[in-house]
Amino acid sequence: MTVGTVSKASAAVLVTSLVAFSGALAYHALVKPLGGLFEKVVPVKERIAAERSTEALASKVAAKDVPVVDPGEQFYDAAQSLISEGKHVEAREKLGMIIANHPTSSRAWSARKLVGEMNLDELFSVGRLEGKVFHYMQRGESYEQAAEKFRSNLDCLLYLNPTMDLRRNRNKEGERLLVLPLDFHFVLEIERKVISAWNSGRYVCEFAVLQLVDRVARQRGGYFVDSKVAGSSDQRPSIGTAEYGMAAKAIWLARPTFKIQGWDGVGDPPEGAVLLGIADMEELFLLTRPGNEMEIR
Repeated sequence: MTVGTVSKASAAVLVTSLVAFSGALAYHALVKPLGGLFEKVVPVKERIAAERSTEALASKVAAKDVPVVDPGEQFYDAAQSLISEGKHVEAREKLGMIIANHPTSSRAWSARKLVGEMNLDELFSVGRLEGKVFHYMQRGESYEQAAEKFRSNLDCLLYLNPTMDLRRNRNKEGERLLVLPLDFHFVLEIERKVISAWNSGRYVCEFAVLQLVDRVARQRGGYFVDSKVAGSSDQRPSIGTAEYGMAAKAIWLARPTFKIQGWDGVGDPPEGAVLLGIADMEELFLLTRPGNEMEIR
């Protein structure tokens, strides 16, 4: 056998060995670890252990109820902290983010309610003059005439001017009164069961509806406040008296004719009326005047 023949045979054996080793190495890496030299060349046991650990961790996470983070909760807590520090403007911004960006948050209703309370505090604050006007009483002018002149009501006039003397002929010429024009637009929202108040497109506040009237839901559209009543048909207490403050309040709408009134939750609810809580009814009564539009939506 010549040297050339031996060299060719050796080369063939080497190639065959390399092919076999490569195949075994691929089997080791992709199918089943073979250990020994193959594990030193391509260590796969650690990789497999890591993969199994990752899979096990993923299974545990999937098996647990991972709590859902409600961004509204965080904004609401931040707003509460800001309010306690007297930073009402910053708090209002946080609450506004809940209302605008997270309407399905569990804190959305609380945020709207809190913003409403802040707005009402500003509206009925004698120290905040924005949106209010001063009026000087004229000779022979009654308080009712002054309230009507500025599209307000006597309840609101008395609230902002508690020193008013409502006894006949006791109004003084030149007496200065702070008046809040009640140019609010109200919306009875059927699905949400609230009555919301708006001023030039700006949200003011809202009141939870305890009971709706079926026929009201079928008569959607724009309507107007017709009249306001305090007390019963056989007893009408005078405004400014303790009896007036304790009297049941009702707001009547015209076409469709129905009323909104307060209910304390005791006994059976009155039939044929849209019901609010007593405190909410008092505030709505203070905000409304005959002629206000109330949209049923």
